[in-house]
Amino acid sequence: MMVLWKWWRLFIGAFLTVFISTVIFTFTQTPIYETSVRLIVSPSSLLMADLNDLRSAVTALSAPVVANTYAEISQSPSTVEKAWKQLEIRPQKTYHVISTVLQETIIVNITVSGPDPKLSRDLANAITDQTMIYVEGLTTVYNLTLLDPAVIPELPSKPTYLLNLVLGFIIGLMTGVLLAVMAEYLT
Repeated sequence: MMVLWKWWRLFIGAFLTVFISTVIFTFTQTPIYETSVRLIVSPSSLLMADLNDLRSAVTALSAPVVANTYAEISQSPSTVEKAWKQLEIRPQKTYHVISTVLQETIIVNITVSGPDPKLSRDLANAITDQTMIYVEGLTTVYNLTLLDPAVIPELPSKPTYLLNLVLGFIIGLMTGVLLAVMAEYLT
């Protein structure tokens, strides 16, 4: 404690440098908003007449192949490009699409992130439309049905303001203490 008292200027200078740098870094980043659409893969109602076809379709769904294929279709460059055309907007590289299948389910989750919350929502819903159109032309064995549409995110997913500031505070304190201790032992 006496070391910090002796080297208080060095401690405060290091702490403020780290903390203020963290604040500036955090608040100059462009906020990124994220929204998701959930789709469910199910056997087509056309299969209900033939019990053997229905059994085969349900068995195939137990393997993740069908749902994973639909997830890949939804994030393919051609599907994303068609979604931008549907919105009548030139494609923007600041938007990212990730599509996954929720573990142990047949639910496809399409996540879109970008700097504009409304456009992120609109793009996610347009990608869903384009994916469903593509799948309809692909097969009559499975349906892809909207479970949850995308909504406008209220808060950005990045940066995490509170976490960054807390880490900046802690790292600033640690840096100040380290420099004060090093100064004491080097002099």
